[in-house]
Amino acid sequence: MTRPRVSIIIRTLNEATYLPELLQAIKAQRCEYRYEIIVIDSGSTDGTQQIAKQEGCRLLSITRKEFTFGRSLNRGCAAADGEFLVFISGHCVPCHGSWLQRLLDPLENREVDYTYGRQLGGPATFFSEREIFAKYFPAKTAVPQQGFYCNNANSALTKQAWLLHSFDEEITGLEDMHLARRLVNSGLKVGYVAEASVFHYHREAWSQVQRRFEREALALKQICPELLIRRRDLARFILAGVSNDLRQAAKDRQLIQHFSPILRYRFNQYWGSYKGNRQHRHLTHKLRESYFYPDQSKGSALAGSVVQLPSQQLDKVPPMIEKRKIIALVPMKAHSARVSGKNFRDFCGKPLFRWILDTLLEVKEIDLVVINTDARDILKQNGLVDADRIQIRDRPKEICGDFVSMNKVIADDIANTDGDIYLMTHTTNPLLSAQTIRSAIASFSSSSERGECDSLFTVDRIQTRFYLKDGSPVNHDPNNLIRTQDLEPWFEENSNLYIFTPKSFESTEARIGQAPKLFTTPKYESIDIDEPEDWDFAVATKTYLDSQGAKN
Repeated sequence: MTRPRVSIIIRTLNEATYLPELLQAIKAQRCEYRYEIIVIDSGSTDGTQQIAKQEGCRLLSITRKEFTFGRSLNRGCAAADGEFLVFISGHCVPCHGSWLQRLLDPLENREVDYTYGRQLGGPATFFSEREIFAKYFPAKTAVPQQGFYCNNANSALTKQAWLLHSFDEEITGLEDMHLARRLVNSGLKVGYVAEASVFHYHREAWSQVQRRFEREALALKQICPELLIRRRDLARFILAGVSNDLRQAAKDRQLIQHFSPILRYRFNQYWGSYKGNRQHRHLTHKLRESYFYPDQSKGSALAGSVVQLPSQQLDKVPPMIEKRKIIALVPMKAHSARVSGKNFRDFCGKPLFRWILDTLLEVKEIDLVVINTDARDILKQNGLVDADRIQIRDRPKEICGDFVSMNKVIADDIANTDGDIYLMTHTTNPLLSAQTIRSAIASFSSSSERGECDSLFTVDRIQTRFYLKDGSPVNHDPNNLIRTQDLEPWFEENSNLYIFTPKSFESTEARIGQAPKLFTTPKYESIDIDEPEDWDFAVATKTYLDSQGAKN
């Protein structure tokens, strides 16, 4: 059976009211992705589990004693087969049939690593909560956004990003913002997609409203220690929230019916927040207003603002690979059989080799770039000599030539350097991006530490119909044709990037070890210049990307 690219994860606790509508809306999506639905339930007694089973969902359970928002999501993510993880609340319903496609497009296009969509209130939503939705989920998309605001009631995350930083399992709420902050601090990006909208059907008792805001305020202290509601702020926020809501309700000619709920909602919101935030810490006026102030014109949603935190109070983000030296290997010959002198030819404004070299130097996780070459003099003519993070190694004569195995060159580098992890790429991959390299390192780090792989190599994902030379089909039945997107995907080694250790290399005497992990790269980045037409195609692609404002 074809492996799904998307895993939709739904957390539930007594969601029988809206879960059927949510599942029907998911099935009605116009989307090119094959998906699975995972429901992780924390002890429902209203038939939620039966609904999930009847609709063909994968049902996971977590006890109420074990439950935290982060732990339940981590269990769903660990069970997921997809490369994209979609989170939606059991009481949210997509507004239209392109919700899923819109939410995933920025991830597929590698613009960001974590997206979240717009939330709108339903008919039974409290008036004040609709105003909160309007503030934090505006009509304008921001991909990528500034800051780390995010909301898992309607969001999507790459599996690679989750492998880098999973959800915190102890925090009392806001596990989405907690994760987003760590991702942003490690160089990844968050995006807000207004077009990926859902109806969010919150209907709580007043005590539940108060506890929810108290829980989130407690979590917020861990994320932003300097956030504080003082007693004078409490009264001011309640007064401002009530007055702004009443003004809007009067404008909407709904004042009488919403008057009492507005008073009660805003009181419980800020009283709960105050109780959860009693620790006195420094807080800038701008940040306090941005998070707590209910007036859209004064307090801007975090999706559109830069959250500036004192550097000494930023969470210490663990490196992707702790205390392990990463060395990048770039083999470079003077002679090229098929494209004469290609490594040193001008490619879109600078020598071809400089593109991958500059990209590698942009990746801070890489400690050293080793160039194994028989062309030291040519490199010097192009301004390249040994430097702080660059080591030029003269290739021994016995491993020079067009027919020498690349594994012999790698073995020579490993024997003469002291890396814990090696990353190999080529000068002929000028469009490979720093972001892809970072993601590959993170993916290898997470998987290897769990014992799931000993090496990694990049691939192109292909879903099409293959035939042998005699015309016989290889991977499909001509008498029972299915859509190509439903075919079992094949993966082509594209030679862009290899990651391995001295131990894995020794086990196979090759850059691909005994337990390799496949890592899919964006199609345009996988261009490898082997033939003259490859050069022309790479130039055309680079020119187009530059015209579109893409960054290599």
